[in-house]
Amino acid sequence: MIVALSIVVVGSVVSIKRQVDQRVQEAQQSSRALFTIAEVLAGKYAPSYAESGALPISVDELQSLAAAKVANITLLEAYAADGSRLLTTSPGSAPSPADLAPMQEALQGISSSFIWAVDSEPEGGRRMGKLTLLQLLRGGGFEEEYWTGVADSQGHILGVARVRVDMPGLHEDAMAIVLANALMGGALVVGLWLALWLALRAFIKRPLAELTSTTRRIRDGEISLRAPTLSKGHLGELARSFNAMADELETQATTDPITGLLNHRYGHVSLDEAFERASSRREPLSILLGDIAGFKLFNDTYGHALGDEVLRLVAGVLRRISGDSGILSRYGGDTFLVILPGANKAAAKVFADHLTAAVGEIEFQASDGTRVPISLLMGLVSFPEDTESKDHLLALADAATYEAKRLAAVDRHGPRVVVAGEERVESVFGALDSLVQAIQYRDRYTKTHSDLVAEYAAKLSVQARLSDKAVQAIRIAGVLHDVGKLIVPDDILKKPGPLTSEEYDVIKRHPLVGEMLIREAPFLEDVIQAVGCHHESYDGSGYPRGLRGDDIPLLGRVMAIADAYSAMCLDRPYRKALSTDEIIAELQACAGTRFDPRLADLFVKILKAEKRAQAA
Repeated sequence: MIVALSIVVVGSVVSIKRQVDQRVQEAQQSSRALFTIAEVLAGKYAPSYAESGALPISVDELQSLAAAKVANITLLEAYAADGSRLLTTSPGSAPSPADLAPMQEALQGISSSFIWAVDSEPEGGRRMGKLTLLQLLRGGGFEEEYWTGVADSQGHILGVARVRVDMPGLHEDAMAIVLANALMGGALVVGLWLALWLALRAFIKRPLAELTSTTRRIRDGEISLRAPTLSKGHLGELARSFNAMADELETQATTDPITGLLNHRYGHVSLDEAFERASSRREPLSILLGDIAGFKLFNDTYGHALGDEVLRLVAGVLRRISGDSGILSRYGGDTFLVILPGANKAAAKVFADHLTAAVGEIEFQASDGTRVPISLLMGLVSFPEDTESKDHLLALADAATYEAKRLAAVDRHGPRVVVAGEERVESVFGALDSLVQAIQYRDRYTKTHSDLVAEYAAKLSVQARLSDKAVQAIRIAGVLHDVGKLIVPDDILKKPGPLTSEEYDVIKRHPLVGEMLIREAPFLEDVIQAVGCHHESYDGSGYPRGLRGDDIPLLGRVMAIADAYSAMCLDRPYRKALSTDEIIAELQACAGTRFDPRLADLFVKILKAEKRAQAA
């Protein structure tokens, strides 16, 4: 831009000089025409003077003649060959010593001209060689003086003619030229700035803004997003390099490094997407959750390196059997998740039997030559046959897998696939499922609220990088956290107005009741803690135990935030749901008092990322 500006400035100066010089030349050409008239006058009378020694014209007649011929002539003089002044239109002024040189040159046949600046400082009344732009801009009048010899027909110099002609309007024309060029140069500079701004915006600023926005959105979880690569040159190469890096980061973020399957987090993302499609289209969906039998003992005996080999073998079988029909994820240490979109329970059972049989056919040979059989134990659950809740779907699958492992411990030849809904699964999970159904029958809001709590408690747990076991526990706890409200009378549970202190005391007992209702399931210890502590406050003001800070179990702190979010984002008889911005403001205001500040900050990031995704 500096180079372009310099070019504009130099070009303007050159243009001004060229135009001013042309204007001066035009003025001088006009003067030359008047000089010709002066030469004619001098030539007419000089021969007469040479013969008789007297001019046949008076000074007054000469002045009148000069005025009649051209008004721009300000001085007309004639000199004899000896240098004496014969005639002048300005008799009051005498020739100066400076006039001798041009007079002598004229007598020798050499014409000369000068520029006069009149009424201006510091040149006033003095001859100048050539007009400059600075002299023109200073103002005042300008005249051109011309000296020439007058010769007879044989070329003999008879005398000298001196003429001074006014050159009007040079100052005004110079000012106009400068102003016009300044305006044109200014317009050109503005145009250049505008063009540069548009170019920067189109080729640099906008691509950089898009790249920055893409980077921010990828950071916030939209890892499949890529920067536009329409720009050419370095920015286009930067965008392509960034996208290549993003591809690698996405692979690392979504893929389990040992098996090459989806990792736990993106197994959940894939399940969310598959469940949403199945629910909106009313299509079946089945999932298989499977563990490798005795894998911990194998790891302890042969080491993790060989354990990883076993995981890769099982993953290879999963890929071969599922083909394009299943979505595969390494859900935990030795746990695999298989999502089967469009498969009902019967089709999923056929697939699961085929899969477990294929895994059972492979053996792993240890370094000592021992051949170790591999067995996959799986739980199967289907939507909508078993449940219409995604979180309940996972809970049922987890319970079915647990039952498969329990049966394998009792009988190594027992079933490798346990289907949710069968009697043996009900023995483990049926009572809890009955509680969930009871909540749904009793209060539709409580059921919707519980499903939402389960969903967002799991999201927060993943964001907080909790273990797979903790995430699974929080999902189950979300579904069950309000089972204690079964003992709350309808007139209190569904009261549209404020509760009395006695009614509030009844409500405050529901976490303890929930603990007692689910305590019969020993593998749900983490769930029990989350259910019993989801109304504790970080500053100790909560209930039922008044725990403070880190004394509140971590899953209870997670559940408290998800529970509050669900309560704020659903309509209630006594108020409308809050907007996302209002919920974020409330979470931030209560961080450190009602909520764990670190977890509250993570939850706010989740909500902001969802808001951006919805806006996009």
